[in-house]
Amino acid sequence: MTTQQEFDAIYPTKLTPKQHQVIKLFLQGHSEEAILKSLGVNNTSSIRHHITNICKKFGFQNEEGEHYRQRNELILLFAKYKPELVSEFLKESCGICPDHLPKYVERDWDSKCYAKILENGALIRIKAPQKMGKTLLVDRILDRALQEGYKTALLSFEEADSEVLGDYRKLLQWLCVTLSDLLDIENKLGEYWDDTLGGINPNVTKYLERYLFKEFCQPLVLVLEKVDIVFEKASFNVDFCRLLRSWNDAAKRSDRRAAIWKKIRLIVVHATEVYSSLDINSSPLAGVGLTVPLPDFTLEEVQQLARQYRHHWLSADEMKQLAVMFGGYPYLVQTAFAYLQTPQSSLTKLLEISPTEQSPFINHLRELLGKLELCPELAEVYREVVTKNQPARLATNQIFKLESMGLVRVEHNDCFPRCDLYRQYFSVRL
Repeated sequence: MTTQQEFDAIYPTKLTPKQHQVIKLFLQGHSEEAILKSLGVNNTSSIRHHITNICKKFGFQNEEGEHYRQRNELILLFAKYKPELVSEFLKESCGICPDHLPKYVERDWDSKCYAKILENGALIRIKAPQKMGKTLLVDRILDRALQEGYKTALLSFEEADSEVLGDYRKLLQWLCVTLSDLLDIENKLGEYWDDTLGGINPNVTKYLERYLFKEFCQPLVLVLEKVDIVFEKASFNVDFCRLLRSWNDAAKRSDRRAAIWKKIRLIVVHATEVYSSLDINSSPLAGVGLTVPLPDFTLEEVQQLARQYRHHWLSADEMKQLAVMFGGYPYLVQTAFAYLQTPQSSLTKLLEISPTEQSPFINHLRELLGKLELCPELAEVYREVVTKNQPARLATNQIFKLESMGLVRVEHNDCFPRCDLYRQYFSVRL
């Protein structure tokens, strides 16, 4: 039985680029003829040869007289460790119950990120309110990077303690030391840090250029998560944004430094709730890199997710009721589908209890309420939004902050509650 560790050691790096193409098409249920046509291969026997070699790399081989057992074992293996690659039809044909497998809906932004990460000096900014799928998207981008043979490192500012977060110098030194550890390279910050350079940012850049990244032969995908924690620090968030901008700008030049930064692919991940306390005109990193806002699910995407949860029994009218109550917010929709899998559950009961203290979303709702109560003026504006029976016309700054918190949807100049759940819950409690 192949373990997760063994699978991770084989799939990203041991398969050839052509084998990666073949396995993905095969796991989506395409026939050998369809794969042949898609890849422009000469004959179907070469497709069979690729699939057989892939099976061998994972230790699967048919016994004499067998034809398809190794392929079924390959499908089962990927359904366990890489389920998003396997079509629902193949899962069901192999007797796999998808209820216990991770659920994920590919969106248009996924392919844009996969393409961007291949560019020299790429910078991707994934920004959205909490629970919109940022972490899941990052995981898939990193998978794509590993398939290309890139190095990867993920650094979360959530791991920095309060003492570090309160001092910009300590924060950036922590970043250097932590990154050294993630890359399994000896920490030599003391040798490279020079206060005569005239600033903290130049010291960090010097350490990365002259030591940490200097000998890299392959691209590195560096993920900076929870960057909103830094954006909250009014005393130095602008300096930090300038640092990230300088790295991105360095990759666009044609000098010696550019050769180093072209190998770095930077992914900056941050929640937007912090924007509610920031000036609308100083949005961090505005205009830099590919910005991924992660919009709500479309109705079609909600239906895809319903199929993954095996909720085929939901009628068109029930799907409409669900969409009105929860919109396309990934967290609310996922939680709703998970609730409907519990014994004695029903859509009627879910719709009834969702805006109450018995709601499966109660912790999420209370968290949002707490944030609004910290800003009485914004809470009063939102009360007006959820209690009106018509669209609200708000000031640009108010819309910006409420939208950043994930509380409203905006159509042209009109502002609406993001979903009926929010309208019902907050109209009672504000």
